[in-house]
Amino acid sequence: MKSIYKFVLVYVLFIGSLFAGQGLEQKHLVSISPSSTEVRSNSSFVFTFDKPILKTSVKKHTVVIKQKKPQKQKISTQFTVSDKTLTISPTSPLDKGVYVLKVKPLKLTKEGGNTLQVKTPWQRFIAWLCGLMYKDISKCPLCQYFCTTSHVTKTKPIRFRFEVREEMTKVKKIETNISLVELSEHNSTNISVIATYEDNTTEDVTQKATYTSNDSSVDVEKGVITSNVEGSATVTVSYGGKTSTLQVEVYEMIEGHLLPHTPQNPDATLLGVDKNDNGVRDDVERWIYKEMPTYHHPEIERVVAMQEAEAYQMTIIDPNNNNNKVLEMMDKSGDCWGYYVESRDIPFTHWEEFDAHLKDIQFNSKERLRKYLEYNRNLGAHVLTLNDAKPDDCNINIDQLP
Repeated sequence: MKSIYKFVLVYVLFIGSLFAGQGLEQKHLVSISPSSTEVRSNSSFVFTFDKPILKTSVKKHTVVIKQKKPQKQKISTQFTVSDKTLTISPTSPLDKGVYVLKVKPLKLTKEGGNTLQVKTPWQRFIAWLCGLMYKDISKCPLCQYFCTTSHVTKTKPIRFRFEVREEMTKVKKIETNISLVELSEHNSTNISVIATYEDNTTEDVTQKATYTSNDSSVDVEKGVITSNVEGSATVTVSYGGKTSTLQVEVYEMIEGHLLPHTPQNPDATLLGVDKNDNGVRDDVERWIYKEMPTYHHPEIERVVAMQEAEAYQMTIIDPNNNNNKVLEMMDKSGDCWGYYVESRDIPFTHWEEFDAHLKDIQFNSKERLRKYLEYNRNLGAHVLTLNDAKPDDCNINIDQLP
């Protein structure tokens, strides 16, 4: 029995000395995951410390993973620093073999923030150089890296030897959490990417995947999609030999209104193109927000013009005025204009000018004009008049607009 105890004691001491020799047992290192030296092919390595990591102390060369057996090669990795945690991820699943992960000493911040100290001639030069660009040199990345900080402590180097014994688990498929992203210009959003392996396990590989965009209107990196200018882009996500795509639409925004894209063939059909399905042709909607002459209150005039454009579109869709629906829309849009000119003391002639401009754009082909004239003939002796102006004649409460 004593011999068994001795064996266990020797084994524990050996393992402890091994981990200590690799820097896995040191003052500020709280935990490492995975803790075993046998890891899966798709593992990420998470080192947690008891103090926040100074981000400027972590560079590309700070973290290295090399395969030792069966062949010697450097493994492509990426890392993220979040407060007290350093996460290291191979960019693709690891093959079966023996590896060594090395982490150079990191700087951890103590309580009370950072106080930079300039001691050596080199540090004085760096401080002078930073002073040319920063009023507070403590905010200069060069000084943060090279100058002595009285409230910073260093970790010891970490050398973690591990083995991947299982055959590489192949990726069965990857999926994004969304298939369509819609953004205004100069905006951004995050997506996530989930990989499903052949053993049906799943992993969030957002940070590991690679991304390409087929249009300059969109940039994408590590799951962050950034819009540049109006346009459409297909983003291709790749990981583990599998791909997935999503569509990104970037819209121009005017006064909080997302404009539809310029239609490729706006006059190919009688009804034209209405991608956002708001009842107004896209070419007419773009004209209202980008080219329509405005007089006093552009924000209101564009909103009211949109309501009238929708009514005019209905005369093309239903020139027979079935169930009197088209006439009701026309009356209501006219009453909305009336409420606007009365409530804001606008000359009525401006509405007439607006109406003439809008008709030219709305009925821009013989077929469309013919439908509008057909609608007018079907009205018979009806005369379009303005009723008592009321705020609720407008689809949007224009009294709440500037």
